[in-house]
Amino acid sequence: MWHLTRWDGLFLGTYLVTHLGGRPIANQLAGFAMFSPMLLGAYVASRTRRDVEPRRLVLGTELALLPISAVMIAVVSTGAVQTWMVYLFMLTYGFGGLVNMTAQRELLFRIAGPEHSHRALSAEMAGLASATMLGPLIGGVTIGVFGLGAAFAVPGVLLGCSTVLLWRATRGMPADAPATAGPDSASTAVRGPTGRQLLRRSPTLRGVLLVTVICNLSYFAFMPLVPVIAKGLGAGAAMAGVIGAAAGTVQLVTAAALVIWPARRPGASYAFAVALCLCCLGVLSYAPAVAVALLALGVAGIGQAYFGTMQATLSVDAVDPHERTAALGLLSTTIGIALPSGMVILGVTASLLGTHLAMLVSSVVGLAALTTTLLGNPQLMRPPTTARPTTVTPETATTET
Repeated sequence: MWHLTRWDGLFLGTYLVTHLGGRPIANQLAGFAMFSPMLLGAYVASRTRRDVEPRRLVLGTELALLPISAVMIAVVSTGAVQTWMVYLFMLTYGFGGLVNMTAQRELLFRIAGPEHSHRALSAEMAGLASATMLGPLIGGVTIGVFGLGAAFAVPGVLLGCSTVLLWRATRGMPADAPATAGPDSASTAVRGPTGRQLLRRSPTLRGVLLVTVICNLSYFAFMPLVPVIAKGLGAGAAMAGVIGAAAGTVQLVTAAALVIWPARRPGASYAFAVALCLCCLGVLSYAPAVAVALLALGVAGIGQAYFGTMQATLSVDAVDPHERTAALGLLSTTIGIALPSGMVILGVTASLLGTHLAMLVSSVVGLAALTTTLLGNPQLMRPPTTARPTTVTPETATTET
């Protein structure tokens, strides 16, 4: 439900900006506001690891977002909304995405334990995929049937339900439940390595983050342009929602399958997924009809499912168990740098070259960068190796300190 809150909010915000007469760059700035809080991923991860219990952080964030949602419903319903208000709304929901990427995933790891962590993460990605599908669809349909004011009430209700469900599901957990790791996880978690140390020690993690940068810069940056693409194809609000939901529909089915049948070569699947998404973006850029756009986005949904699942799996496998929160924080920070930057770059390029050509250029540049990255990081394509937990001795602890 929390995923659905954000993805419905992203569609509603970008649609509202388009409705208010904004140019493509205005849509991209709305997306920038949504994803820029990811820049703080490493900081939030370090605080979660040392000072903040993840359950409290997740619940506190959801409770703080409820009054903000209520204010947005009021200003949209009364017609007092302005574009800058949309940006603030998207920014606050972006902080929710940041907490989900760091604290909530750490909470899931603790609940699932090491034996089931990969399946729990795949299930989490299935939830994300369902929200990617249903968010734009619900947003488009509610706008078409009830209007913008009622449409903005939907994420507020979902957020309230998510808060109640999370509280009930985790109220029996001890507030200070330790992370599941090696014998000395309590001490190593406190002195956990910095992101710079992790990157220096793990070439696999560096490669994963480089591919993450490419995909977010070149592919996912187009998401706020869905209402613009739909308008260019002559689609109304409901069909714009269908277009926005196409990739998520296939992503949901694929992510659910990955829960049951995990990929045997996650690195190769990860690279192929990004290449598939970029190729589909090239097709989407000059899609002559809604049917072609839906087909391109549907195929891209397969790539999105593999990318999302393998991204977190590879990041966690590349480090020791007590370092996974730091790795997820690095991943969130990388997304926070790449995705908002990509949205701004694509928005500026679209203003200069037009939306269609800008998307095609983004696809071609992304494929070239991906090829170069894989040639320089061949370890990503190799079969996975299981990371072994390390025990911190007094000597190594002194060195790390």
